[in-house]
Amino acid sequence: MVRVNNVHRTIWGGYEDRVDSFDDDEDCARFIALLKESSGLAEYVKSFLPLQSTFSIKTKPNGRYGVDMGVFKGCHETTEPVATIDIERWSAWNEDWPSFYKHIHFLGRKDKFLNRYEDKPFFMAYFNYSRDKIILVSKESILKYPTEDKYFSHKKVVDRVRVLPMHEGHIFGKNITSTEEELFNVQ
Repeated sequence: MVRVNNVHRTIWGGYEDRVDSFDDDEDCARFIALLKESSGLAEYVKSFLPLQSTFSIKTKPNGRYGVDMGVFKGCHETTEPVATIDIERWSAWNEDWPSFYKHIHFLGRKDKFLNRYEDKPFFMAYFNYSRDKIILVSKESILKYPTEDKYFSHKKVVDRVRVLPMHEGHIFGKNITSTEEELFNVQ
């Protein structure tokens, strides 16, 4: 059996609008814009934070290979984020949820983000290809499921993932379909 390796990750994370598979600056910018456009998304993130009226986002608070975004208290950044967010974009998901996606998969190699700031909220964010819809899953939801080897028949590889049911995802954005409404928590 073939395990997912760096070559796979480079290919699957490479989009025509990226310099390389780690170049998700535009994804981060789109997330920040979506926070401003969607009061539901901002309120969902705020619901996990200590009581406060404002927060700010800093991209790559731990460098290029760390978590994608840190959420900081107020308008002035402190030394440690009050929450962190990592982003993925799925090419197979665009206008509607693909019928062959039966679960949300949290990649085992991202387990380190769950422990980086143990007592702080973490969110995994999954964009559709057009980046006009996003699914957020909280650390609490992710931790309910063990990291395990899973064979992905479509790609013919094994990867370490946490397999989450769809109802653990909270969807935000535009043009959410009836299928997506049935599968996820609509905010």
